[in-house]
Amino acid sequence: MSKLSDVACLSKHHFARAFREATGTPPYRFISERRLDHALNLLKDSRLSLADIAYICQFSSQATFTRAFRRHVGTSPGEYRHLSRA
Repeated sequence: MSKLSDVACLSKHHFARAFREATGTPPYRFISERRLDHALNLLKDSRLSLADIAYICQFSSQATFTRAFRRHVGTSPGEYRHLSRA
């Protein structure tokens, strides 16, 4: 988030407050949701491994990716891939 606040020429706190007011979502959640949306598309449209998708979407590990994905979607990435191809 510090890179974004630097680009906007605002302090981190002011940027986070202004971002939340403009979008209704804190910057961290907004970025996390975009990463998970990218993962959803990769799961549907590619045969990449879950570890590769976690890396591409900048998660620290496949386990971290799986936990975040399950919270966001309600199912594991593997189950989602299986259901989206059925």
